[in-house]
Amino acid sequence: MQRFLDLNISRENELQNIVTLAAETCQAAAAVLVILDQGKLIAKYKAGIVAEQVTSRNIFSYIQLPPGQVTVIPDTLRDQRTAYDVLVTGPAGIRFYAGIPLITHDNDQLGALYVLDGESKTLSPRRKGMLRILAQQAVNMVEFDTSLHILKEQFIDAKNSENKLRSFFESSKSNHLLIGRHMDVITYNKAFFETIYQLMHIRVEPGINVMECIPPNYLDDFISHFQNALAGKSIQHDRILQFKDGPPIWTRISYNPAYDEEGKIIGVSFNASDITHRKISEQRILEQNEALRKIAYMQSHELRKPVATILGLMNLIKMQGYGDNEELLVMMEKTVSDLDSSIRQIVTMTETQPRVQDVLKENYYNQDDIDMDW
Repeated sequence: MQRFLDLNISRENELQNIVTLAAETCQAAAAVLVILDQGKLIAKYKAGIVAEQVTSRNIFSYIQLPPGQVTVIPDTLRDQRTAYDVLVTGPAGIRFYAGIPLITHDNDQLGALYVLDGESKTLSPRRKGMLRILAQQAVNMVEFDTSLHILKEQFIDAKNSENKLRSFFESSKSNHLLIGRHMDVITYNKAFFETIYQLMHIRVEPGINVMECIPPNYLDDFISHFQNALAGKSIQHDRILQFKDGPPIWTRISYNPAYDEEGKIIGVSFNASDITHRKISEQRILEQNEALRKIAYMQSHELRKPVATILGLMNLIKMQGYGDNEELLVMMEKTVSDLDSSIRQIVTMTETQPRVQDVLKENYYNQDDIDMDW
């Protein structure tokens, strides 16, 4: 595409060649090609000395030119349409006229091709056919030039959009892969390429079967989820993937159907992120939570047992009378009661806190579509 867009084609030279060839083909003294845009003259090409004397905006513009036909006036002095035209009576002295409109593929007239001469003559069917071919060639050249200009603009816009999308695509640390309906690799980002090469020693290329890039312990799950995604379902789950000669990796994997502009599913978008560090952090939180629960158990059973015993003894002493140590014993009773109250409060707070597992699931996961492993 880039080589095609870089072609150095001069529309000016090509159209000038068409005008010159038209004059030579019809053995006429001059030929003129005019190009219009919404009725305004935007270009004029001339060939021959007589044509240099034609300075009007459009040659015999009042003459109707039927599409696909060559209109011929063998003698302009004897035709009422042209007999009094300045191009006939003036210095140009045009006596012969032939014209054909330039009609685009969508039936718009973008100008006309004229053949002129200072002597009366006519055109043979063969030369009329040649003139029609030259007119069509002029149309093709103008449309090609316009299409090429539009294509260049669209190509530049598409390239810019592609570069932005590719930059975003490549900047992600997650592994992204687009898979065709037949499990062929369509495209991927740098992270996916490097991950597969590092863990499986496989160089990913467009067109290879994606099964070559999937670790054996995950093949069954992959096929099942891939087929569900092709059916229009989005799937996301966490899995431990075991690669050859490598440590197990906690991976968050998602499958989403990929659609074309018409809404048809053309493949599956596969995304995988390494969440090993986060899983390790979650496990540490779980272990800490379990340690807190053990501490709470110890407080509620091991510590409260001697405290309860002391409180019982204090009640017995109170029933028998404090004696000379009343102030000291009352103070001891209050201290033991405060200790018991603190233990009860700690146990109550521990039991009313939400489970760490539930908090993590609520914050990070959707139980409807994610498999959980704790």
